[in-house]
Amino acid sequence: MLHDVLTGLALTLFGSAGATAIGVIRTSLAPQWSRICRLALGHVEPASTPLVEAVR
Repeated sequence: MLHDVLTGLALTLFGSAGATAIGVIRTSLAPQWSRICRLALGHVEPASTPLVEAVR
């Protein structure tokens, strides 16, 4: 019986950790998805100017 409880606890723990990881990955990639697709299709973005030159 204790084995069943610990198995259920482990599955719940790892399941929730996996769901959290997937959620974090999804929320961090979703805003950039169109940019990622453009880059994958070969549309190179122009280089950004260094911060020192932008200030001048």
